[in-house]
Amino acid sequence: MATLLARALDLLYPPRCVGCAAFGHNLCEACSTLLLPARGPGRCGRCGVRRDDEGRCPDCFGWRDLDGARTAVEMTGPARRVVHGLKFSGIRDLATDMAEALHPVVDKLAPDAIFPIPLHARRRRSRGFNQAEVLFERLGWPPAPGRLDRIRPTASQVGLSAAERRENVAGAFRYRGPRLKGATVAVLDDVVTTGATASECARVLREHGAGRVYALAYARAPYHSPTSGRSDD
Repeated sequence: MATLLARALDLLYPPRCVGCAAFGHNLCEACSTLLLPARGPGRCGRCGVRRDDEGRCPDCFGWRDLDGARTAVEMTGPARRVVHGLKFSGIRDLATDMAEALHPVVDKLAPDAIFPIPLHARRRRSRGFNQAEVLFERLGWPPAPGRLDRIRPTASQVGLSAAERRENVAGAFRYRGPRLKGATVAVLDDVVTTGATASECARVLREHGAGRVYALAYARAPYHSPTSGRSDD
């Protein structure tokens, strides 16, 4: 019945590409080819941000508890519309496209556990879902042995400086579960920007025994970019 209903809805309201508005797919093949992989030369080897110079990377220099960031695509063009289509328009099927792009990144990292970054209950009720949890479900990774909770609401990170972002999320998370005993873990979200949210999650997970912690996300949006756009991180 669920399959029949889904097909009926597709006939009545066929999906349209978030990149070019063509009917048939949430992200068409032509727009998929425009996605820019977040890898290769000219990037920081630790956080994956694009670099035009050598020396210490300003985007991850202050990371203390994060060992690095691993992302699939650059937060530009169709990727930006994919992220916004899931987070702000509620097109959950886009998470399937995001998970497909992330699979090679996750397989290479091979973490012992992945923790979706949680939303506070208030924001979850407002949005109706947590995009990180939807992405985690589409990845099909085994559930982690414990869970992260967001124990207090935080303001939007948009428009805040890097220091303000760190202060905004300080003490906002709690881990519940068994000791992680040196495990390599990843904290999952749709976008990595400054890494402030992921860093605070990493601090909590390290307090409970995690050996290495990585930020894992579909897209990499450098904080200093004027087009980094709407992001919670």
